[in-house]
Amino acid sequence: MMQARIFRVIVLPALAVLCGCNATTPPTTETPDPQPTGTEPFVIQKPRMFMQLIEFHDDVQGLRNWAYELDVRGLKSIVNVRWPIVEAYPEDFKWLADNGHEIMGLYDGGPLWDVPYEDQLQGMLDAKEVIERVTGKPMRTFSSAYAAWDENTLKAADEVGVEYVFARGASDVEAVIFDPDEYNCKIISQSNVTFEDMGRGSLCDYSLFARGATGEEFQQIMEDTLEKYPKRVLVSTHSYLGGMKKDWWEPYEWLLDSEEVEWVATFDEWVKAEHGVNIGVPLSMVPDNREVKYTTPTPAVPLEELEDVENMYNPCAGW
Repeated sequence: MMQARIFRVIVLPALAVLCGCNATTPPTTETPDPQPTGTEPFVIQKPRMFMQLIEFHDDVQGLRNWAYELDVRGLKSIVNVRWPIVEAYPEDFKWLADNGHEIMGLYDGGPLWDVPYEDQLQGMLDAKEVIERVTGKPMRTFSSAYAAWDENTLKAADEVGVEYVFARGASDVEAVIFDPDEYNCKIISQSNVTFEDMGRGSLCDYSLFARGATGEEFQQIMEDTLEKYPKRVLVSTHSYLGGMKKDWWEPYEWLLDSEEVEWVATFDEWVKAEHGVNIGVPLSMVPDNREVKYTTPTPAVPLEELEDVENMYNPCAGW
């Protein structure tokens, strides 16, 4: 296990984040407040981690496995799911929502780059109707394929009442929350990593799987991510891969048990300004990452050749 790390300054594209401080003992009449000597060690706060579960497939067993693993640890997730799947498995998603998981709407027609406003609005309304009918809770978050977005996405989000739109990462592994001056909704720029000559992609099993990484290499990338001292990190899984295949589940198991990170229990807690980088800026200053170099997957080991994990106990009695 790595030793506690000393204070460093993290430089992100277009911003610098200063982390860490020393707590002092409140002064009393008996004991004066000690003065700093300049030699005290500074210890950086562990990265605040949160989990995104992505489900595009009709078989939700991997999602159920993840629900169990998070439940036994007292953790929640944000669930990025196509609305037809929510409609097909209402008991599962009702249980997830009732137990504190955030159910995200997903545009069912591809990436939202340069898509007309009316189409984006209708896509959000379709997802909202199903998610809110099944879960009984508001749809507060939204995404599309590749976490693509444009200004029409923000306009539609404000119209529908979506609070957060997810975006492709633009600040390396640091998950940054942008609050554009012109809109009520916020933009969550996800954690991003580079792998060999396949460019950047989310810190996600499928993103690395599609670019030819193995599960072992994925764990090394996670370790490298922690060495960059991020404040806030979003880790993602396509649950049919990371919740079903042993080689890809084991890196997450390592991360869940790591003493080098701090898992934040809920989405609302994770997005708080004190837990990361939150920036209010004009929309023109929000970075827009449209790089996608792995539309045709080139896995090192095909999905069907990977060993399955044992199906785990499902915490919902209806499953």
